Amino acid sequence: MAEADQTKDLSAQLRDNGYLLLRSVYNPSDVQAARDEILKRLAEVGEVAEPISDAISTGTSERRLHYPNTKELGAFWKSVSEGSALRRVINGPEITSVMEEIFGEKVTHFSFAWLRAMQAGKASPVHIDHPYMNRGTKNLLTCWCPIGPVGLDEGTLYILENSHTWSDIRAQFEGLDVDRDKTRLGHIEDTPLALAERKSSRFLTTSFNPGDCLIFGMFMVHGSFDNNSPLGRIRLSCDTRFQPINQPMDPRFSGKNPLAHSGLGYGCLTASLPMNETRAPR
Repeated sequence: MAEADQTKDLSAQLRDNGYLLLRSVYNPSDVQAARDEILKRLAEVGEVAEPISDAISTGTSERRLHYPNTKELGAFWKSVSEGSALRRVINGPEITSVMEEIFGEKVTHFSFAWLRAMQAGKASPVHIDHPYMNRGTKNLLTCWCPIGPVGLDEGTLYILENSHTWSDIRAQFEGLDVDRDKTRLGHIEDTPLALAERKSSRFLTTSFNPGDCLIFGMFMVHGSFDNNSPLGRIRLSCDTRFQPINQPMDPRFSGKNPLAHSGLGYGCLTASLPMNETRAPR
């Protein structure tokens, strides 16, 4: 995965490559503060072993003891996702400035944030973002921000090279709204390897340091590799979405209490579940 040249036109690089790998956007101390804030909350429900700063999963959870249903689990995850230290990073002036440079105008962001705590053995499926957030402007970008260092064996995000140009993927998914058409899948059914081979593409990834981020559009095919941390370290990351401030925003992800998918709010996220559970929220 090639690093973007931050001295040159970012929008042109994004258009050509489909992604921007940006190093040292955020202050590393701010990222560390966000990481500490999240790990403390996970430790409160028995999911992180001492010392908390090592981010090692206990393999157990007390989360459902305290928050027994989807509504309460969602409220808990909302509170974690709205931590002030985390928001200082993911919605802060550094990334806002980058996005304004890309769009060439003032920007805003979804109030909803996709915070992930990925324990060993888990991954994100291969997909594009468009089917999940397309009721507002088409001028929408994803920013994937690792909340701390992420090594190559810890479930890094990958993209499939040049997939933003694949007309068949666009034709299959453009206009699909996963909340309105329950009969169709929002994610790609091919395995990542089969898709890469079929399209003669390559997996692009890298290790990430505190302060780095990856930006891409709604039709970039991506996912995350399995977290194979030999220590059982939890991978923390957060997705946010930015757009021009004067264009319509998907109402599901805006406001003080965003409804998100199926009206579940933060309860729609797998991340709202106890870390030792894998089934869909209920």
